[in-house]
Amino acid sequence: MSKRLAQLLLPGLLSASVACSPSDAPSIAGGGAGNPGSAGGPNAGASSFGGAPGSSGASTSGGSASAGTPASGGATPLGGAPSVAGSAGQSLGGTPSGGAEAGGVAGTLGGSGGVGTAGTGGGNGTLPPFILGADVTITMEDEYWDANYTDNGTLKPLEQILKDHGFNFIRIDTFVNPGAPGGFAADMEQPFRDLEHTITLAKRVKAIGMGFLLDLHYSDTWTNPGAQKPPAAWAGLSVSQLETKIYDYTKDAMTKLKAASATPDIVQVGNEITAGMLWETGRATGSDFANFATLLKAGIKAVREVNPATQVMLHIEKCHNLETSKWWLDGVLGAQVKFDILGQSCYASAPNGVAGYQGTPADWKTTFEALAAAYPDLKFIIAEYSAQQRAANDTMFNLPNKRGLGTFNWDPTRSYETHPNDPLFTTNGAWNRFVTIPSMMALYDKMAKDYGLK
Repeated sequence: MSKRLAQLLLPGLLSASVACSPSDAPSIAGGGAGNPGSAGGPNAGASSFGGAPGSSGASTSGGSASAGTPASGGATPLGGAPSVAGSAGQSLGGTPSGGAEAGGVAGTLGGSGGVGTAGTGGGNGTLPPFILGADVTITMEDEYWDANYTDNGTLKPLEQILKDHGFNFIRIDTFVNPGAPGGFAADMEQPFRDLEHTITLAKRVKAIGMGFLLDLHYSDTWTNPGAQKPPAAWAGLSVSQLETKIYDYTKDAMTKLKAASATPDIVQVGNEITAGMLWETGRATGSDFANFATLLKAGIKAVREVNPATQVMLHIEKCHNLETSKWWLDGVLGAQVKFDILGQSCYASAPNGVAGYQGTPADWKTTFEALAAAYPDLKFIIAEYSAQQRAANDTMFNLPNKRGLGTFNWDPTRSYETHPNDPLFTTNGAWNRFVTIPSMMALYDKMAKDYGLK
């Protein structure tokens, strides 16, 4: 079905539903957060913006250390709707670097400046004094459906609006082949969230002087603590074969981004990998981190071969659970995996009534402070959060010795009924007319000033 026909038939909304289940990793208490599947057209899922909801899975955060039964769910097409329905939300549970990038001197981030200047591609290892970041990967999909963004009565690109209010970094999720059968974009008109779309958005981010975090999922769809499915083309491979695939894929992605003057400043090797990645081969269980570590090292090696100054982040979702965070770090570090930053997802209970996945800001503060003391060579980032914006940023900003690098607000244009979310935008007359919420933007203006970014 054509884009125009879809718009005429269903002027609905872009959103998605989420399903949750406890984490599979042993000794991991509590369920984790995951990522909603976003829609491929204006006819999917439920949203606070109005329109007919798709069916959704039940959210079940918390739970015991053992694996639970994944909740069912995900977005389904509306009755009589064309086949451009959004893809389903996934089930989920509950180090030095250095050198300089070739190809020009990147701008540094200081005050309200950005990482790199247009044409240089950044990636020189210089980060801002504090990262105010956002994950806006969905922008490519929304703009395909003619979305626009308004701030104080003026239409602007989304990334420019965010920069105007103190944001200085953008995170972009990337899937291996989202158009493959079973992939995130299998039923969409374009393979959204593939490398080509990432390059397009990353170039825009770099062109206005913002930093860029590349989030590699190593799957054709969402990954999280309860879903780490290998790409369809990698199914059934041995650990050594997967090691080669990860290395080749990561090196190709980094090389193409660098050639496009969009070198990532930070690369996230895997997404919410508390229980490992590329299951079952790369699952982390008990004291067995061997295969998982092999895969991590392959991705990290590729990143550093293309640009040694790009910082490497590994990402879990236990900022409310010190015991599990330490179990994971001891396993990875004990296997000689060398990385720079530990990222954590920190979703608190949100104004939309959805219970938090990772406790409270008090829990986050306790965990991060203890981790900073126990692992003095690591830096820290809140890789995903939505509600409790000031508390999340203060938690990072107040870590000793500036080892809390910053935060990334997840999908700030959306309010999901099945995900703890507190958006920075509302809509005006249609699902794809996004308008800033003044009080929310004022909060970020103040944080930027308080943290010395403006």
